Amino acid sequence: MKNITPAELVNLVEALARTFEEEESSLNELDSKVGDGECGANLRKAFRTASVKLQSQLPRDVSSVIERLGMHFITSAGGTIGILFGVGIHAAGKEAAGISCLGATDVVKMGNAAIEAVKVRGKAQTGDKTFLDALIPAVAAFSASVDKGTSIDNALNDAVSSARKGAEATKSMVARRGRASYLGGRSLGHIDPGARAFVLALESAQKFLTGR
Repeated sequence: MKNITPAELVNLVEALARTFEEEESSLNELDSKVGDGECGANLRKAFRTASVKLQSQLPRDVSSVIERLGMHFITSAGGTIGILFGVGIHAAGKEAAGISCLGATDVVKMGNAAIEAVKVRGKAQTGDKTFLDALIPAVAAFSASVDKGTSIDNALNDAVSSARKGAEATKSMVARRGRASYLGGRSLGHIDPGARAFVLALESAQKFLTGR
């Protein structure tokens, strides 16, 4: 796996921007079932403009890259998903303060910080049919694998697998937060767009970091 330096993080943001350009239509279509149909457009725009900004002035440390990305989402992404992604990313960046090159244990701490920040801002928990239903199991799986001494590449595999299962499980949930909650039982049968977006982001990060 690549060392996660500030420069590599900026390159990762560019990889994420390309992913959400490719997946914009699929996310919009999914969001049209339970929301306003703009999830893909909002995330595509946010990642693309963030990538341009970060490449024009490379931050000197890991924390600055992540915090700037988070603030950009909070102020520019649009929609609830943009704000919550931003809150989580920003909290992860603050947790990375003083780190020049991220390691596995740093990622675990950042993931847990992101979870807690999103819970507070979104007032959501596991089972509410939000992207937490993919984020929480992904962080737990990655942490458990790291604790066992598993390679980081395999830990990422476990995280992606758990995130996919978590997102798929939202099909059988009734939304209790966000615009989808207005639909009540009609939100059943559809994957939460935010959970799907998180899976796409994690898959893209895995591919970038492992060179797959």
